[in-house]
Amino acid sequence: MNERRCHRSPDPIAAVHCLLAASARKYGHSALALADRDGLLIADSGSDLDIEAMAAIAPLAANGSVQTHGFLALVTRGAPLRVWDFQMQGHTYFLVGLGGDATCPVGITGALRRIFATPSIVDAAA
Repeated sequence: MNERRCHRSPDPIAAVHCLLAASARKYGHSALALADRDGLLIADSGSDLDIEAMAAIAPLAANGSVQTHGFLALVTRGAPLRVWDFQMQGHTYFLVGLGGDATCPVGITGALRRIFATPSIVDAAA
């Protein structure tokens, strides 16, 4: 029997990497990334794509300010960019996916909130 949580980590950033990698596989995304409201990359699923560029354009793509050709097509290699925004600890974050399902991966934002609710993360951010 496969344990669904066999890739857990006590380190919150490593746990987010594992979560993003598993969600990318499950929902058919070439890559998934977590970005802050300034477009800075926090964590990603691992990919040979330019994940930092995906994170950088997430705030613009979330509000429809990015066209799907030109620079974006170079970054995404023609695959559709998916951006979902959500609130966590009073701040806006973006989950950025490349290709795959157009709906936000089920339960991922709740899982991210639980991971980042770890006291060491909250204390470090203060």
